[in-house]
Amino acid sequence: MLVLASLAAPLRGQTPSERTVVRQWRDSLSRSTDTTALLAIEAAQVDSARADRDNPMRHLRLGFLSLRLTDLTTGASHANDAAGEFQWATELKPEWPYAWYGLGKAELISSDRISDALKGFLLSLGHDAYRTPARHFSRSAEVDSMFTEGLLDVGNEALRQGIPAHLAVALEALRDVGAAPIARNPDILLLRGRVEREAGDVDSAVAEFGALTDEGSTRGLGLLELARTELAAGRISGVQPWYAGLASADSATLRMYRFDLSLVLSDSMLHLFDASKPAARASLMRTFWDSRDPDAVNAGAERLREHYRRLDYSHRHFGMVSGRYDSLRVFDPTDSRFDDRGRIYVRHGEPDDRATLSMIGLPPNESWVYRRPSGDLLFHFAKPDSAQGWRMYESLLDIAGLGAAAQHTGQGNVRARLEGGGVMETYGAAWTAQAARELLYSRENLSPTYGQMLSAGASGAHASQVAERSEGRKSIRVGLQTDSWKMRYELPLTATVDVLAVGSVGSTPELQVVFAIPGTSLYAPPSTGRVVYPVRTRVAVKNAAGELIVAVDTTRNFVAPRQIPEGEDLLGRLPISVPPGDYTVRVSVETPGRGVIAAPHQVHVAALSTPSVTLSDLALGSRSVPLPWATGAADTAWINPLRTFRISEPVELFFEVGGVARGGGYHAEYRVFRSGHKDAVLDLGFEGIATEVPNRVHRELDIGRLGTGNYVLEVTVMAPSGGSAVRRRAFTVTK
Repeated sequence: MLVLASLAAPLRGQTPSERTVVRQWRDSLSRSTDTTALLAIEAAQVDSARADRDNPMRHLRLGFLSLRLTDLTTGASHANDAAGEFQWATELKPEWPYAWYGLGKAELISSDRISDALKGFLLSLGHDAYRTPARHFSRSAEVDSMFTEGLLDVGNEALRQGIPAHLAVALEALRDVGAAPIARNPDILLLRGRVEREAGDVDSAVAEFGALTDEGSTRGLGLLELARTELAAGRISGVQPWYAGLASADSATLRMYRFDLSLVLSDSMLHLFDASKPAARASLMRTFWDSRDPDAVNAGAERLREHYRRLDYSHRHFGMVSGRYDSLRVFDPTDSRFDDRGRIYVRHGEPDDRATLSMIGLPPNESWVYRRPSGDLLFHFAKPDSAQGWRMYESLLDIAGLGAAAQHTGQGNVRARLEGGGVMETYGAAWTAQAARELLYSRENLSPTYGQMLSAGASGAHASQVAERSEGRKSIRVGLQTDSWKMRYELPLTATVDVLAVGSVGSTPELQVVFAIPGTSLYAPPSTGRVVYPVRTRVAVKNAAGELIVAVDTTRNFVAPRQIPEGEDLLGRLPISVPPGDYTVRVSVETPGRGVIAAPHQVHVAALSTPSVTLSDLALGSRSVPLPWATGAADTAWINPLRTFRISEPVELFFEVGGVARGGGYHAEYRVFRSGHKDAVLDLGFEGIATEVPNRVHRELDIGRLGTGNYVLEVTVMAPSGGSAVRRRAFTVTK
């Protein structure tokens, strides 16, 4: 029943309780679908308004009634009526927020009904059809800092519909409130962040969500939204807030986490997730993401980032209904919001190959294949009608049975007909047989099964069709019960990578990540001048407990005077500050279209400021391999990532000694062993005095008498107190 009696008297001012009455009026209108009854009420209200023209409440009442009639009928008259009534209300009571909000709603509808041609013409004259409603929405908040309903309504509706023009209106309205108190309202911060994100402004969205993390009650939600935004945008920096939010999530935020994870976790893992305490829950998820691909550079973080990229892509491209649905703003745990393609994409990502067939009478269709050493996964999708969206089918031939011609001839029950014989005999109708053949031809590049089906003939058709359906069933079972992710490159990259715990900035030790890429593995467009080689280096440093300590992802443009030829290398160095400890370091080096993930390096970073004598790694280099760096003592050290040295050139040795006070003495010994032998072929020593802490040592080693082959350099440092430290480094001597 419509709420009429309660609004009979004019309102003296829009107090919170009176605004509640307005909401009740709107709610009662929204429940009514009887246009005849609504038109009768409108006629009665118009008569009353004529007798009471200066009552702003009557104009509000008529305005919202006209908006409801606009929803239920076609034509622009009711929208225009609504705009007129709300305009009148704003003139009578400019301090009433509902008047401005209603005016914005009415003019937004009117703007939608302007033709694109007219919108373009108006825009050329400097008039944006959507600017006015946006200003009215923001005005509703400006006149009453407690009134958030207008901005929340227009913003959430724009997100739900995904209409770009409405998103622009919502964004402009939210930005227009500027520094007004309402702009710091948590609900407004959350909404603006989501609208900014949907509009593509990641940095602005991050700023809004960051402000949410400052509030105790909204910290968990703000961290999750911040993480979702950064991860979907490809930023690894979203990993830390994701885990921090998981550890501090309230029940509502935890349901959002669970929804995101339910798309990839097994039922048993979800049960463990539900049963875990906050700290254990975060640990559980770290273990899960790390296990997705332990050979990756930064497996857990990279896989988590990939999960949110897939979610975002699936909701934008595989939505179940019209409009754009974004996993970062839709959190219905009972509805995934995307079709069967999205279900597979979230679990397995971009397929290795796709195929489709456009043919009159066939529904839209496509097949995906994921190449796997253990057996390919093959999926078939079709869109039988707009209501069902894209569905997954066991057999490619099922799609032929969905065609309009097959349904018209009664040949649509494909499954019942697949067991009988050859394609022609199976389908009976000539059109269906042709569609089946064309589908098989279109998928030959995905699997040899389809070539076999085409050539099997009537005698072998039954077996080939049964095998193809069995393959489809297995793919669906595996596809929906597992997930996969593998860092892939178009082509492999030949590169040598080394990691040394040597060097320091002040008292903080460093890792030196160095690499050499041969000219034969580099590509540069033909040029007579300088050549630019972009190289991306990613590094993940984990401690002995498997926790990520440092993650680096950087791209550097190396400029060479000419193309690097065969026999020469592109050399690079990346210093990373870390505290003392034992670490596993994973490194990937990538050039456009090529990449390599190096084997993990186990490194020990010595504490060089402790009382006990310690020793850094040994840096071996040569001046003919130009990869130097300036040490803290303004000296120059050299590193050769290849660890290969010409017999005619001395080796530049650099290391650091810790645990010896300034002015204190120590004894150092160098021994060189041929690989696999116990007797030293070179044995040297010297007495040193520490001039700094740590003490940096630079020496030249003459390897001219070693001969070609593989060797190990061992350096031992002994303090007068009797303590000692030893480091070793393998190298090769060539002619």
